[in-house]
This record gives sequence, structure tokens and C-alpha cells, in this order.
Amino acid sequence: MDYVIRPGDTLSKIASRNGVTVRDIVSANPQITNPNAISIGQRISLPTNAGGDTGGGGSGGGGTSSANPASNTRPTTSEGNGAVSSNPPLTSPNSDWTLPGEGLALKLVPSDFDAAARELGCESAAVRAVAEVESGGRSGFDAQKRPKILFEVHKFRKHTARRYDQTHPHLSAPYDSPRRRESYRKDQWAVLREAFALDPEAAAKSCSWGMFQVMGENYEMCGWRSVRTFVEDMFVSEAQHMRAFLGFCRDKRLTRHLITKNWAAFALGYNGEDYASNQYHTKMAEAYRRYARRS
Repeated sequence: MDYVIRPGDTLSKIASRNGVTVRDIVSANPQITNPNAISIGQRISLPTNAGGDTGGGGSGGGGTSSANPASNTRPTTSEGNGAVSSNPPLTSPNSDWTLPGEGLALKLVPSDFDAAARELGCESAAVRAVAEVESGGRSGFDAQKRPKILFEVHKFRKHTARRYDQTHPHLSAPYDSPRRRESYRKDQWAVLREAFALDPEAAAKSCSWGMFQVMGENYEMCGWRSVRTFVEDMFVSEAQHMRAFLGFCRDKRLTRHLITKNWAAFALGYNGEDYASNQYHTKMAEAYRRYARRS
């Protein structure tokens, strides 16, 4: 089924209206090399499982059609260069949901941080500082084009109502358990694969995703209708990671702390009560000073 891009359209909005993901649309349209650079009048193909609803609004984010003034304030991407993945998809005998072994892994470019900063009303250096600390100073994707993740055993315990405390204590444990730190030292995709086989949605909600490490459980506040579409979009581009970050900051009212560079207050809201023990606030402050000197 064909669709013609209209003013104000984004791939995320089109995907949301038609019951598919951004990845589905990009896969059906190999001519789209940048999901965040679509134009009014451009004709695209919708996946065969699309619902066909071409009206109404969506959840926002993603690329904005070029005639919309908002296109100047939305993150854009360029293509990533990760190595080809040989990882098998993530599957579960308990669900029809499958996660790919790799994504499109489209990268942000420097001007995207400036656009995000304008949207938040803060300095670009502040956005860059958060990205650096959360991603470890690297891309939002690994070399195999998978979004960077961190699995939280206490979140999996919460989202599975402790069903796996006895049978899988390495996946389901309290926050103060030593198993939480032990889990961090493991291959995170191997951990997620095992948890996904047990309960895909709980596993997805229990991971932080991408360049800004936004938890899957926060999908709704960030602008997605389901954790499935949230996670599938995390495979597409760092622009989707940025979209999650912007949504989280707005929902949690953290923008004010980015504007004033109150890094302790920002880290408390973004990283939680243990932020000081991990020195998130001091790391962000130092990263900000570095980026601010360059601007």
C-alpha cells in the first residue's frame, strides 16, 4: 500500500497510525537512507500488515517532513557504520515477538545535538554531556548494530511479580542484592536473551536502551504506545534514542536542571537516588565543561 507524505508527517507518526514500527517502514523502503529526512509529496510503501489509517496524530518524534517548521528542531541522522551482525534474533516460546540480531544503527550528527538543545532551551554542551556519560563516551549502538543496553535484575523481578526469583535468581533479584552488580559484568545481550525467552515484554521493560539509556518501562512517558514499538525503534537510530531522552526530560521536568546546569538535581531525577555513589553528577559536570570550552 502506497502512502504520500503530508505536512507534519514523521515516520513515527505514520507507523503509529498504521500499527507498524519505523523499522518496518524503513525495511519496506530501501530508498529511505535517513528516516529523519522525508519530504512532503514523497511516496513510500507501507508494510503489508499496516492498518491503512492515514489520518490523525501519532506519538511524535522521528523525522519531520521538510515543509514543517518543526523540522528545524528535530534530531536528524546519518548512517551508522557498525560491523555486520551474525547474532540470531531474540525469541521466546511464550510470545510471537522477535527482536532482530541487528538494527539499522543510524547515527546522530553534531547538528542534531544543537537541534535537541534548542528544543529543550538548554546548551548543546549539556545534551552532549548526558549522552557521553550515559553511553560511556561512545555510540548508542555496539559494533554489531545493536542498541547499547543495561539489564536491571530488580526491574525484571518487579515486572514478573517475582515469578523467577527461585528458578532464575541471576535474572530476578532485589535491588540491594549482589546479583545486580554481578549482572552488570556479564554480556548484557546474553542476559537479555535469556530473560527475553522467559518474558519478552518484562525483559524489554527491564533494560535501559541506547545512547541515553532510557528504561524500557518508561516507553509511554517518552511518547510510545507500547514497549514493543519503543524497543524496535531503538534498533533504528540514535535519533530515536534522542527522542526518548527528550520525552523523558519533559515528563520528569528535568529540562530546568539542564538549563541551570544543576547536575546533582538532574542526576537525581534521571539516574535515581544512587546517582552520587556512581558520580553521575560530577561526570556530567566535567563533560559539560569540556564541551562548553569547545563551543
